[in-house]
Amino acid sequence: MLDDAAMALEEIAPEDKSRNEVLGARVVLYMAAKKWDMAAAIASHLVKVEPENEAGWINLAYSVRRIEGVKTAEAILLRAQAIHPKVAMIAFNLACYASVTGRFEQAKVRLRHAVQLERTFGDWRSIMRI
Repeated sequence: MLDDAAMALEEIAPEDKSRNEVLGARVVLYMAAKKWDMAAAIASHLVKVEPENEAGWINLAYSVRRIEGVKTAEAILLRAQAIHPKVAMIAFNLACYASVTGRFEQAKVRLRHAVQLERTFGDWRSIMRI
């Protein structure tokens, strides 16, 4: 259905194609299609023009991770966390990045923080044994 989604985005009026909502949808589409460079380029623009939207930061980090690696993606989310200190998904992704790079104690601390921010993450406690 990626083709259908791409066609739907193309049917948007030209004057609306540069709206942040449309660009955000395009980022999600590019991520689903694994077009990481294109997703990262648009997400990078979105975090500059709309830094208060945490989704842009998360999508940028997710895309950049596939292009440049975990270290660069983690740096992006650390900047995002300074702006969005109460967003559990940012803390959770930072925990994941710490884990995949072998920093397990830091991963536990970050995951506990994510759980504190968002109780719906609480189910992870039994799985992760933190």
